[in-house]
Amino acid sequence: DRGDIAEGERIKQPTEGAMWLTHFGQVITLEEAYKITDIMYPISLISCACRRSMEGLPDEENFTCMGMGPGMYKWERWPDTYRGGVHFLTPDEAKEVLSKLNKRGLVHSIYTFGTPYLGGLCNCDDPDCAAIRTVVDLGIKILWKGHYVAKIDPELCNGCSSCIHRCQFRALSFNASRNKAYIDQFQCFGCGLCATECDQEAITMVERASLPALANVW
Repeated sequence: DRGDIAEGERIKQPTEGAMWLTHFGQVITLEEAYKITDIMYPISLISCACRRSMEGLPDEENFTCMGMGPGMYKWERWPDTYRGGVHFLTPDEAKEVLSKLNKRGLVHSIYTFGTPYLGGLCNCDDPDCAAIRTVVDLGIKILWKGHYVAKIDPELCNGCSSCIHRCQFRALSFNASRNKAYIDQFQCFGCGLCATECDQEAITMVERASLPALANVW
């Protein structure tokens, strides 16, 4: 935006390469997050570093992310990362937390911590989330699109536009001439927040691989 296009392109590739080796993520739906909680162990509710840095939230108001794996038993070794401690959850407790965070409009995403090892299930939003800001504002792919894409059934959409404010990726807009919501599927990251908001069930999530034009758009 400041005209540093050449500089941005210069740092893009090495930044992506470095992150892919260490710490990058992929957007998932609420249903996928539920499935992950059935196989991740242990599950711990932790405070969000992004929200801490962007909003300065106190720890007790900032438990929106989840850590996984045996490293969580050693969280005391990194007190600055796990401020406020950790809260270990059962799979059912984790699903209840995820449901509440989804209703708040937070995007679910899974992250590597030392690729290929998965270490975190994050729940955040724009502009707090560093990964969302980096990929949407700068085009640096440290957060990959999910395996699903949102699709609107125009026959069911009543034009209430309640879904539009839920989109963190600038994929949703309102078509005033048709009085319908519109999804740019090339921009859609497949988080499903629009679908879980729609009372008319006009939005469904379809597999990215089933759409030839989008099958390789990550």
